[in-house]
Amino acid sequence: MKIKGKVILLIFLVVFIMISGLLVTNKFFLEKFYLENKEDTLLEIGAKVVDPNTTIDFQQLEREYNVLISIEKFQNLNSFSSEGSLTKEQVEHIREVLESGNKIFMNINMKDYRGESIYLFYPYLRGKYIEISTPLSFIQEGMKISTEYHLKLLALTLVLGIFLAFSLERGIEELNETNERLKEEIERERQIETLRKEFIANVSHELKTPIAIIQGYAQGLFENIASDEDKEFYAETIIEESKKMDGLVRELLLISHIESGQLKLTTERFDIILLIEEIVERIIVKYHDFKVELPSGEAYVYGDETYISRVLQNLIENAFKYSEESKSIKIGVEEKSDVYQIYIENRTTQVKKEDLKNIWTPFYRMNKNRNREGHGLGLAIVKGILQQHKSKFGVDIAKEKLRIWFELPKKTFFY
Repeated sequence: MKIKGKVILLIFLVVFIMISGLLVTNKFFLEKFYLENKEDTLLEIGAKVVDPNTTIDFQQLEREYNVLISIEKFQNLNSFSSEGSLTKEQVEHIREVLESGNKIFMNINMKDYRGESIYLFYPYLRGKYIEISTPLSFIQEGMKISTEYHLKLLALTLVLGIFLAFSLERGIEELNETNERLKEEIERERQIETLRKEFIANVSHELKTPIAIIQGYAQGLFENIASDEDKEFYAETIIEESKKMDGLVRELLLISHIESGQLKLTTERFDIILLIEEIVERIIVKYHDFKVELPSGEAYVYGDETYISRVLQNLIENAFKYSEESKSIKIGVEEKSDVYQIYIENRTTQVKKEDLKNIWTPFYRMNKNRNREGHGLGLAIVKGILQQHKSKFGVDIAKEKLRIWFELPKKTFFY
């Protein structure tokens, strides 16, 4: 279907929906809204009449609100039943409500020029009440006029829409072509803006806690409110939180260098198994109750040993953090044709398959607990360094076993 036909069909549908909505609204809601609004107005008038501090000009009120106002005795209620406008039971009910000091609304079909009217019976002095009425014919006439006006307006809109559909067919097609060309660019800009906002929000969150701690303890030291023992604890805490902030800033700078292409690699040949052993030896001090299965032998690869050390440290620390009951991890090195594949395995229930698509995203945490150590940048850094090495890498999970792997060449053909 051509764009012109689509536009005409769309206009027909929109106008049909609008007309249907208008008719439904007028039938079921508009009259109710008018009545409620009119009842509120009558109550407002009644309150003014009974207010001893207000001087009332009845004629002005009647002209302003299109109502009739009168103060009547209770026995005058009988005139409604004698004229056939209300039954005796209805009149008696009105009398009981007024005698109890309450107000009551009643729709009454008068036999004269007023026709159907809404009445407010408002209690007044002893044995008297205020009678305020307004014809409903104005409401019904207003609804009819409103419906006719909007139907004509919608019909005119339909005619104009069809005319514009024919007149602007070529322009719509050009706009559609332009829109197609800009889609990718717009989406790319949107993603960049989203990442920027998320980045700022996450950095702000990560910095907020250590800054607050440092400010608090520094204030305590400045005001000399701590004992000598506490002063030492305050100072240690400030140093510790400062180191955390320094670590976050360094990680952010590293990611910035990676994303801007400023990360410079120094390619060298080294034993990846020996590097793994050295890193585990440093980290295991914090996780002394874990069992670690290490590879044996030698496996020489090419890459930047400093940055590959950072990759291994992040992956191994993550394995320790996310391991659970078994408290064991496995680090392996498998020889393939031209590369070695290095992998780290651990059992965990904290990582789900749906996490895998975001696992390399900065600040993404597989465990949403903010109290967990780290900033959620470790795997983003791993990804950036491995991409700079043009290394294949990935993550798999099966039967609660998480496996992260990457490859390094035996020769320097990647560089």
